[in-house]
Amino acid sequence: MDCKIILKIFIFFFFVFLFPAKSVEFKGKFIQGHFILGQTEPGAKILIDKKEVKVSSDGFFAFGIGKDRKFDVTITKNKDGNIEKIIKKIQKRKVRQLKP
Repeated sequence: MDCKIILKIFIFFFFVFLFPAKSVEFKGKFIQGHFILGQTEPGAKILIDKKEVKVSSDGFFAFGIGKDRKFDVTITKNKDGNIEKIIKKIQKRKVRQLKP
C-alpha cells in the first residue's frame, strides 16, 4: 500500500478513538408515551428534568416519556464540570378511537 494511504488511515483512527464524540445522542421519538435510549461520554452524569438517571460504563442511558406529559424535557449533561443543557419538545401522541 501507498504510505500516504496508510498515514490517512492511521490519522482517521487516531482521531476517532482518541477524541470520542462529546455530544449526547438519542434514539427514539420525543412523543408522549415513548421510550428514549441515549448515549454520552462514559463517566458523564445525566439529569432528566433535574432527576439523575443511571449511565452505563459505555455511556448509555434510558428514560421514558409519560403518556400525558405536556411540557418539554430538559436533559442536562455534566462531565468534569462542563455542563450542557438540551431541551427537547414533546409531541402529542395520536390516540386512535375504537369504533363500537
